[in-house]
Amino acid sequence: MSMLSDLSNRVFQFVNSFFKAFVFLVAVLAGLYIYQNYENELNKLPVIQELTDTYKSGLAAIGGLSREAVNRFYSVKDTDDRIIDYEENVPVISEGPSGGRLVVNCTWNKDRIWAQLNQRRLSRAKLRQAQKYLAYIDAHKADALQDMRSSKVLASIKLAQALLESDAGESRLARATNNQFGIKALPGSAARLKIRNKQYQALRDEEFTPVPPAVSVYNAYDDNPYDRFEVYNSVADSYARHSQLLTRGCATGNKGCYEWIWRTFPVGKQCDLTEAALDYLPASKIRPENFFDGRTSVPYYAACAAGLKMAGYATGKVYHKKLAYIIETYELWRLDIDLLAAMQAPGRVE
Repeated sequence: MSMLSDLSNRVFQFVNSFFKAFVFLVAVLAGLYIYQNYENELNKLPVIQELTDTYKSGLAAIGGLSREAVNRFYSVKDTDDRIIDYEENVPVISEGPSGGRLVVNCTWNKDRIWAQLNQRRLSRAKLRQAQKYLAYIDAHKADALQDMRSSKVLASIKLAQALLESDAGESRLARATNNQFGIKALPGSAARLKIRNKQYQALRDEEFTPVPPAVSVYNAYDDNPYDRFEVYNSVADSYARHSQLLTRGCATGNKGCYEWIWRTFPVGKQCDLTEAALDYLPASKIRPENFFDGRTSVPYYAACAAGLKMAGYATGKVYHKKLAYIIETYELWRLDIDLLAAMQAPGRVE
């Protein structure tokens, strides 16, 4: 009887040990699978996967940004002044009905960036994608800068998000609607009732409400077959609508609250993620060191990208890394710095 009991205990211990080892192996394999999937997401992009301090060389080249210029940028209210032209290395004059005048000297140069990418030996497919990215940035950088001056949402972040979410303006939705960010129109009461009753075929476009500057809605399948997306007259209007969502009043710490990001991580600064990440830890479940592979002190634009992730802008696990690496690779930080440099230049009038 004692031998039988001893044998039984040994069998139990063996099965228990085997089960624990099996569970551990499954967890390791699942973690590896998830990690590889996330890495594959990044590997598909035409980017260099690193965070550097290169933006500091751009700052040094213009003699840095004064505290006065930074404070002025964040304190100036919305302006009607318009950037009327924008070319690489050519001063640009912005004049509006108020008589305001701002000369922006652009240091962003697509040819230089293209040469740098060729030196990194990217695949042919990625180089083709990089050309598409460069063309999009070149076409819309002035709109992003104008919006940044008014909204304080970084031109670098704006363009990086647009590149990702509209496939550099070539997605079906972007081509049909000028909607660069997949912003949906809200269903009215009649539409909500039909959706609740699954009467999708009975839904009409006029039962959805576009928010100005959107002018109408467009039906395209996303999460649901009844989804309606906002339609804009221009890419600039899409940028303005996007900034409305990123700057609306909200309670910091809540999901969907992004207004705090732009002043918390000011242009041209090396920023620590720790305090903001801990504030959002209950919502995001992401510790400060887990945003950028152990780093908590990062360039301002990477901190802003992490802020969007903290506050729940996107569900993708590496969305913030995608934004940061796009900004790094394509030197979009130059646009942010150029605008603030213009605000401290001699002869500036507001």
